[in-house]
Amino acid sequence: MPRPAGTARSDSLPVARWAPPCSRVAALDPTGAGDTFCGTAIARLLAGDHPVEAARRAVAAAAEMVTMVGPAALWAPGPPPSPLPDRRVRVDPVAVQRLGRQINTLPDLDGFGFVGDLFPDVGDRGTVGWFTAATLQQYGFWYELDGGYDHPMVATIDGVPRKGSDYLWAHYMRWHRGSPTALQPAGQAAVTSAEWATAAADDSGNDPYPDSGQRVASAHAYGRSLAGIGLDADQLVAAAAGASRPLRSLLRLLDHVGGYREDPLRKKAALLAVILRQRPEGFVPAAPDDDAPPIVDYHVQRTSLRTGIVVVDDPELLGRLAGRRLLAPDEEWAVRRATFEAVAGLAEVSGRPMGAVDWFLFQMRHRCPEMSAPRCAECPADPVCAKSTDLFQPVLRTTAY
Repeated sequence: MPRPAGTARSDSLPVARWAPPCSRVAALDPTGAGDTFCGTAIARLLAGDHPVEAARRAVAAAAEMVTMVGPAALWAPGPPPSPLPDRRVRVDPVAVQRLGRQINTLPDLDGFGFVGDLFPDVGDRGTVGWFTAATLQQYGFWYELDGGYDHPMVATIDGVPRKGSDYLWAHYMRWHRGSPTALQPAGQAAVTSAEWATAAADDSGNDPYPDSGQRVASAHAYGRSLAGIGLDADQLVAAAAGASRPLRSLLRLLDHVGGYREDPLRKKAALLAVILRQRPEGFVPAAPDDDAPPIVDYHVQRTSLRTGIVVVDDPELLGRLAGRRLLAPDEEWAVRRATFEAVAGLAEVSGRPMGAVDWFLFQMRHRCPEMSAPRCAECPADPVCAKSTDLFQPVLRTTAY
């Protein structure tokens, strides 16, 4: 996996410096290794990859280059080399086929429109800025105890008990109504811990988020990075909307925005892009070959493990997942990366856009929840599910999801 080699502070949010894994190969000729790495990385960046993903592929290409004499690897048959897989966790292609075909049969499955009481009114001029500021905080709605998962975040706001992401949407709607400028980049860049606590407070007056200091840092990074770019959220999205592939263009632009840029798999960036495409205003227009990547949060990982589209072959890791124990970063990455690949397969097999596939998987949180028994009889995945209901999502505190 790409692993943090240290951190560099930028815009008040620590940004990981990633050290991609090295491939152990029998080196025959070192000529061209550096050029291959640089050329592959630049090509992958131009193709739209996140910088960490571009580096992973560049390492694999450079490793192959040194196994042959001179430039022989450049005209070797077959596809470009892929990064080494983690043998502890794998995608089950048969299970992906089964679940993908099942998703294809669901007649009314469509992407969520992100409208209703928790979201800005259609036509609200602050909609793009609101979603861009709020979506970067869509992560980490759970509490840890004694090195393991304890319970999800649930709190009452404006008289309604809300869980996790729904609480965040309600909190940001209340903040937007009370102080619209607070969610603009300048307001987020300057928000204090006290201002966050007041805005985030539940009906008892307490801030329910488990990591409020990190959330304030994320808000600072968001606001200050946009100031550095010289754009606000509306201008950023408008620039992407004018490209030939608007959604992919937005993902690349968000690689420069604090709160979004830190995740190589771009969960929050992909979620924002899907939201802005599926909103009635259509802020991110549809275009050929321009779908979102998988939106891998912890609900999607739990669903992938339980349905069997992701299989864990390492007994120790399997035990920690079942026991809801805190994982090491490389263990979490192995599960999340396999889930990313499995969900991409579901979209391909089902023929449905990623927004619809993600909505199907996200809704599974109601049928196969964290703290109560699965309701398999209500689940459209039941006929093809592996029913590995003892398994749980990776337990690791991260701002990625």
